[in-house]
Amino acid sequence: MYLDVVMRLSALEVTLSSAPSSSDDMLLKHAIDKITNHINNQTNLIAIPVGLYKIAIDMVVGEFLLTKKAMGLLDIETLNFEAVAKQVQDGDTNVVFAVEANNTPEAQFNAFIVYLQHNEVDFIRYRVLTW
Repeated sequence: MYLDVVMRLSALEVTLSSAPSSSDDMLLKHAIDKITNHINNQTNLIAIPVGLYKIAIDMVVGEFLLTKKAMGLLDIETLNFEAVAKQVQDGDTNVVFAVEANNTPEAQFNAFIVYLQHNEVDFIRYRVLTW
Protein backbone atom coordinates (compact mmCIF):
# COMPACT_ATOMS: atom_id res chain seq x y z
CA MET A 1 0.00 0.00 0.00
CA TYR A 2 2.92 2.34 0.73
CA LEU A 3 3.96 2.63 -2.93
CA ASP A 4 0.37 3.18 -4.06
CA VAL A 5 -0.02 6.01 -1.53
CA VAL A 6 3.25 7.58 -2.68
CA MET A 7 2.06 7.36 -6.30
CA ARG A 8 -1.27 8.98 -5.36
CA LEU A 9 0.54 11.79 -3.54
CA SER A 10 2.79 12.23 -6.56
CA ALA A 11 -0.27 12.44 -8.83
CA LEU A 12 -1.60 15.19 -6.56
CA GLU A 13 1.78 16.95 -6.93
CA VAL A 14 2.64 16.55 -3.24
CA THR A 15 6.35 15.87 -2.87
CA LEU A 16 7.69 13.78 -0.04
CA SER A 17 10.99 14.65 1.52
CA SER A 18 13.70 12.08 0.91
CA ALA A 19 15.95 13.43 3.65
CA PRO A 20 16.82 10.84 6.32
CA SER A 21 15.71 13.17 9.13
CA SER A 22 12.36 13.90 7.45
CA SER A 23 9.17 12.98 9.26
CA ASP A 24 7.29 12.26 6.02
CA ASP A 25 8.12 8.55 5.97
CA MET A 26 7.11 8.03 9.59
CA LEU A 27 3.91 10.07 9.18
CA LEU A 28 2.99 8.15 6.05
CA LYS A 29 3.52 4.75 7.69
CA HIS A 30 1.53 5.88 10.72
CA ALA A 31 -1.34 7.05 8.49
CA ILE A 32 -1.34 3.69 6.67
CA ASP A 33 -1.49 1.78 9.97
CA LYS A 34 -4.20 4.06 11.36
CA ILE A 35 -6.47 3.84 8.32
CA THR A 36 -5.91 0.09 7.94
CA ASN A 37 -6.88 -0.45 11.58
CA HIS A 38 -9.88 1.84 11.21
CA ILE A 39 -11.22 -0.03 8.17
CA ASN A 40 -10.55 -3.41 9.78
CA ASN A 41 -12.35 -2.31 12.96
CA GLN A 42 -15.33 -0.97 11.03
CA THR A 43 -15.70 -4.08 8.87
CA ASN A 44 -14.60 -6.72 11.42
CA LEU A 45 -12.27 -8.17 8.79
CA ILE A 46 -8.58 -9.04 9.05
CA ALA A 47 -7.56 -7.46 5.73
CA ILE A 48 -8.84 -4.59 3.63
CA PRO A 49 -11.23 -5.91 0.96
CA VAL A 50 -10.32 -5.29 -2.68
CA GLY A 51 -13.34 -3.00 -3.11
CA LEU A 52 -12.10 -0.70 -0.33
CA TYR A 53 -8.45 -0.58 -1.37
CA LYS A 54 -8.63 2.63 -3.46
CA ILE A 55 -10.78 4.25 -0.77
CA ALA A 56 -8.16 3.28 1.80
CA ILE A 57 -5.45 4.93 -0.31
CA ASP A 58 -7.45 8.16 -0.47
CA MET A 59 -8.11 8.00 3.27
CA VAL A 60 -4.38 7.56 3.97
CA VAL A 61 -3.56 10.54 1.74
CA GLY A 62 -6.20 12.62 3.53
CA GLU A 63 -4.88 11.60 6.95
CA PHE A 64 -1.29 12.30 5.91
CA LEU A 65 -2.06 15.75 4.51
CA LEU A 66 -4.25 16.69 7.48
CA THR A 67 -1.52 15.65 9.92
CA LYS A 68 1.12 17.64 8.02
CA LYS A 69 -1.17 20.67 7.99
CA ALA A 70 -1.86 20.36 11.72
CA MET A 71 1.88 20.14 12.41
CA GLY A 72 2.58 23.22 10.29
CA LEU A 73 4.65 21.21 7.82
CA LEU A 74 2.43 21.78 4.79
CA ASP A 75 2.33 24.99 2.80
CA ILE A 76 -1.22 25.10 1.47
CA GLU A 77 -0.42 28.12 -0.70
CA THR A 78 1.81 25.98 -2.94
CA LEU A 79 -0.95 23.49 -3.74
CA ASN A 80 -2.77 24.12 -7.02
CA PHE A 81 -6.57 24.36 -6.70
CA GLU A 82 -7.13 26.40 -9.83
CA ALA A 83 -9.75 25.25 -12.28
CA VAL A 84 -8.46 24.27 -15.69
CA ALA A 85 -10.52 26.97 -17.40
CA LYS A 86 -13.03 29.58 -16.36
CA GLN A 87 -15.01 29.48 -19.60
CA VAL A 88 -14.75 27.44 -22.79
CA GLN A 89 -16.87 28.18 -25.84
CA ASP A 90 -16.91 26.14 -29.04
CA GLY A 91 -19.64 27.06 -31.47
CA ASP A 92 -22.92 27.01 -29.56
CA THR A 93 -21.46 24.95 -26.70
CA ASN A 94 -20.42 26.91 -23.64
CA VAL A 95 -18.78 25.43 -20.54
CA VAL A 96 -18.25 27.54 -17.40
CA PHE A 97 -16.70 26.20 -14.22
CA ALA A 98 -18.49 27.35 -11.07
CA VAL A 99 -15.62 28.80 -9.07
CA GLU A 100 -16.31 30.78 -5.91
CA ALA A 101 -14.27 33.96 -5.82
CA ASN A 102 -14.13 33.95 -2.02
CA ASN A 103 -12.73 30.43 -1.59
CA THR A 104 -9.34 30.60 0.03
CA PRO A 105 -6.73 27.94 -0.68
CA GLU A 106 -7.22 26.67 2.88
CA ALA A 107 -11.00 26.30 2.40
CA GLN A 108 -10.40 24.40 -0.82
CA PHE A 109 -7.80 22.23 0.91
CA ASN A 110 -10.21 21.43 3.75
CA ALA A 111 -12.94 20.49 1.26
CA PHE A 112 -10.46 18.23 -0.53
CA ILE A 113 -9.52 16.54 2.77
CA VAL A 114 -13.21 15.86 3.51
CA TYR A 115 -13.49 14.31 0.04
CA LEU A 116 -10.46 12.08 0.66
CA GLN A 117 -11.55 10.94 4.11
CA HIS A 118 -14.79 9.33 2.88
CA ASN A 119 -17.11 8.01 5.55
CA GLU A 120 -18.31 4.73 6.97
CA VAL A 121 -21.06 4.39 4.34
CA ASP A 122 -18.43 2.87 2.04
CA PHE A 123 -17.81 0.10 4.60
CA ILE A 124 -21.40 -1.15 4.95
CA ARG A 125 -21.15 -3.67 2.13
CA TYR A 126 -18.08 -5.27 3.70
CA ARG A 127 -19.14 -5.29 7.34
CA VAL A 128 -19.44 -8.75 8.95
CA LEU A 129 -20.88 -9.73 12.31
CA THR A 130 -18.66 -11.13 15.03
CA TRP A 131 -19.58 -12.75 18.31
